[in-house]
Amino acid sequence: MQDNKSGSVITAPLSLAGKLKCDEIWQITPSDQVIPGARWVPNLAPSATLFNKYSFLWKGRPEEEWWPEYEKAFKEEMTSRAKISQLRELWNKVSQGKVIALICSCPDDRYCHRRLVAEVIAKSGIKAYEYPALLTRDGEIEQPSLF
Repeated sequence: MQDNKSGSVITAPLSLAGKLKCDEIWQITPSDQVIPGARWVPNLAPSATLFNKYSFLWKGRPEEEWWPEYEKAFKEEMTSRAKISQLRELWNKVSQGKVIALICSCPDDRYCHRRLVAEVIAKSGIKAYEYPALLTRDGEIEQPSLF
């Protein structure tokens, strides 16, 4: 389990990357068009097959129609050797006290692979938060001001 000196994982959409307080930003998208200051980590993104299925068959349709199938497929992909290796790297960095942000283009984390990645890493005792509720460097939850 984590102690107070350990890091955490923050998840957020690409549009909020500039607001995150973190040590590293990992862009977990299939596209290699990386925003400045981020590291592209395609091994934590959906495969091209799954992404294309979403883009061509499901995008714009109600989430309840496609999300269960997408979630199942992505969780199966997370068992690949490459994804497990990337999860271990993430776990190691966070266990050393780093705060790592996982960002992608999805606006709603309820229907997004970044939430699924955060759930996997949380099962290992790592704290994971969707921005705007985020962990500060001293381990406290910080909510952005509304005013």
